[in-house]
Amino acid sequence: MKVIFVSPCFNASKNLNNLINSIICQKNKNWELYLIDDLSTDDTVEYANELINKNHDYQINLIVNSSKKYALRNIIEVARKFQDTDNIIACIDGDDELCNENTIDILLNEYRKGMDVVWTAHKWDTNGMNISKPIPNKINPYQWPWCTSHLRTFRSNLLKNISDNNFKDINDKWFERGYDQALMLPLLYLTKNRSYVNEVCYLYKINSVSVNDRDWCEQKQHSTINFVRSRGFIK
Repeated sequence: MKVIFVSPCFNASKNLNNLINSIICQKNKNWELYLIDDLSTDDTVEYANELINKNHDYQINLIVNSSKKYALRNIIEVARKFQDTDNIIACIDGDDELCNENTIDILLNEYRKGMDVVWTAHKWDTNGMNISKPIPNKINPYQWPWCTSHLRTFRSNLLKNISDNNFKDINDKWFERGYDQALMLPLLYLTKNRSYVNEVCYLYKINSVSVNDRDWCEQKQHSTINFVRSRGFIK
């Protein structure tokens, strides 16, 4: 069992070194990292290649998109490569990083107990806020307040039971915003083997988000979240 880190990146060059180092410094080296450049307009690709060459002893992969896919589709396409294996997919946004050198051990300890979905406490860079909390087992996650953020992880073979329709709108278009709930709610719905670890493992850098129109993005995010929750799970 290995932890597969998936990091969608857009204009993330300023944080790439911190992101990669936060994974390299993990005490448990049983990991692989996929960086996905989603048409960055800065030097993300060049700097990523430089860091990969510098850290060639580690399994760090770079995918460079030729078309815009946004975070959700990028994550799913990489995760699908591992859906016939028993590995762990862990999502880290390109602007963020881990902040606990025991993160991999913490995750693997939960998955060895038979968990299918695991999330941890996190902290915001501005005020240390953590919105993550546990979900009662008998609760439908689509009807429960959002609390499974920001280190989102799941057993890779769980994805085999989820149609891509869950990640698309009524026009068969992949969701561009609100991907955290669009990704996690179907996974949480499928299993009661879900666990929250009240230990801070993830640093969410809210001030480094690389978007041109934040108000528009937030409106799009709320629209996606409301739609996903009202529609529920698609078999």
